[in-house]
Amino acid sequence: MPQKSNRPKVLKGIRLYNYLLRQLGEKNKKKASVQQLSVASKRKIVSSVLYPKFKDSTKVSIREVNGTINAIIGKLPPIEICNPLLLPQQYLTAVEYYDIDNHIKNFLPDCLDIRVNAGVIGKTKIFNTRNYNYYTNGVQDLVEEIRDYLALEQSGIAYFYGVVKVKPKAANNGNPINYFVDYILYINDTPQDIIKPADYALNKREIKKQENITGYFATRFKTLQKEKKRKARIAKKAKEKKPSEIKMNEKIKKALDSLREVYQSGALTKAQYEALRDELRKRKK
Repeated sequence: MPQKSNRPKVLKGIRLYNYLLRQLGEKNKKKASVQQLSVASKRKIVSSVLYPKFKDSTKVSIREVNGTINAIIGKLPPIEICNPLLLPQQYLTAVEYYDIDNHIKNFLPDCLDIRVNAGVIGKTKIFNTRNYNYYTNGVQDLVEEIRDYLALEQSGIAYFYGVVKVKPKAANNGNPINYFVDYILYINDTPQDIIKPADYALNKREIKKQENITGYFATRFKTLQKEKKRKARIAKKAKEKKPSEIKMNEKIKKALDSLREVYQSGALTKAQYEALRDELRKRKK
């Protein structure tokens, strides 16, 4: 059997991008013990890590490409994160209904079967987070329905709790493919649909696997919470601005736009433009 050549390849632009994407996919597929990345995740890795590293190379070293990709694959979480039965329950609870999209996209791994369930208000079909889309999976419509319902009923707190269930007509035998996470809506602590979690007891080996992946979810949860707090601070700061400050900022923006037009007309040197621009920016609150 002929060996693969390690000679450098001359690749640029889209040919290089597609080559890196293909190599990442092949190596990920060969290592079945780790999470199998979605197309979107692979593209993100290529765009943010691999392509920037090799795009300026005169010739791409296959050995270096393989080494870089192997290092990335080696850091992927174990395949067990895709097993609904092993998910740490504490991280699936009390998800604000309006934040369910963020929870799915930025907390859950992209390999889980889930459903978003608001009972009589509506529910999505069971779908896999690998191909998740806020609009086409029906989550956006359901969130809007919940918002309208709460306004009409003048109800209070609404949030989702993730419950691991057996899929319809599937066997309750511990095979991960037979289970999904049902995010059931609670309004004022009242579930809007039947809970009925899967009645399956983990064995010692499965409990050990569950313990091994808890750290992965703890890290993702911590990152998600930090980002939510950052956005909350920005929103609070914007809300606290006085009308006079908002009006002043609008005036400064217009002044900056006008200054840019004057500079582009050739009436100012670059140094003059930058000095005036910086002075205006100092006044912005």
